Amino acid sequence: MDNDLTGGQLTLTRPYVDKQGAIKLADLLFGLRISDLSHAKEFVSYDDRNFYLKGVLLSQENKQGNFSEDEFVLKILNDVDSQNISYVNAQNTLLLHLKEHGFVCPVPVKSLSGELTMECQLSSYGLSGSKENPKIQEIPREINAVRLLSYVPGKLLKDVRCTNDLLFNLGRYIAKMNKALQSFQHAGLSDLVKQEWDLAQLTNLESYISVASQGVKDSKPLQDVFNIFVNRVIPKLVNLDKHVIHGDLNDENILVAPSQRGDIHEIAGIIDFGDTSDSYRVFEVAICMMYMIMLRVQQGDTHQEAIRSAGHLLRGYQSVYSLSHSELDLLYWSVAARFLQSCVIGIYKQTLEPENVYLSQTYHLGFKVLSSYIASSEEETLNSWFST
Repeated sequence: MDNDLTGGQLTLTRPYVDKQGAIKLADLLFGLRISDLSHAKEFVSYDDRNFYLKGVLLSQENKQGNFSEDEFVLKILNDVDSQNISYVNAQNTLLLHLKEHGFVCPVPVKSLSGELTMECQLSSYGLSGSKENPKIQEIPREINAVRLLSYVPGKLLKDVRCTNDLLFNLGRYIAKMNKALQSFQHAGLSDLVKQEWDLAQLTNLESYISVASQGVKDSKPLQDVFNIFVNRVIPKLVNLDKHVIHGDLNDENILVAPSQRGDIHEIAGIIDFGDTSDSYRVFEVAICMMYMIMLRVQQGDTHQEAIRSAGHLLRGYQSVYSLSHSELDLLYWSVAARFLQSCVIGIYKQTLEPENVYLSQTYHLGFKVLSSYIASSEEETLNSWFST
């Protein structure tokens, strides 16, 4: 097996941009003027650089010079994703499509030149010289795509108690969003870059499993899930219709807000469409179920309690836009495959960025939950989901 992974998609590099650099970019490219620099902050991100900024766009000023501040996110894409501007433009069009259909999501802002996506030559920094006498040098970078998106307020789902009712309503919300995307098409979606996160292309991770296995005591669950998914799920995908999906509905991409009564939370919106693809609806549901299982474990549920709770999300989805029997037959192993992706990519990327705590935050726990997940039979787990 080839373990030379230096040219793979997982070696993408995040751009080197600090807070001051982000503020300058927002001003120069989009005309965003910031009065209080202390409000600016960087969000944790897996692949990109995302900055929260509060200010006023030059285009918003009226003739009297009055203006009101708005909130934005400056998103500076990594070097790999930035190579496919057509795919980035597809994301922009999708966000505008969802807004037109009444969904709450980030919306791209036009630059001073009238574009939704700008391309900039940025730099990063590395070490050269000897170990005894290291020198910091500037490394020329590829073009990076830069966008300014409206900021969507709300709490992250991970920061509230994920109740069974909230899971049911989340399932309904996702189903409604998928229905709204049923008619959406854009040629740029065929230029998906981050193939390692596409379940339909799980074979791209085969070379990474041996490397990731060094970070866990027993790697057999990883290899077992890989083999079963590749041999039993992927061949059946040809019988399913493709559909535009979000592709990464985790607890940090789902926003909630207090209900009108104030005693419970409801789904308020979806953010981060960076993994949008023309794929399969069963994967949309499976991916979200996997992350909700993890969230419930992190909030105190036993592994088995958390796994059963995912049935409430499935029931909510089925009440609006049902998966077919053929799709449901692939659900169990699709959830397992997302656990596999999360573990393998998390472990491998940690070897590339050992100082990045975010990368190592959940993969060890994810491996333990995956082991519990496949310890129960497919039939037993499906029955528990269908009976919620």
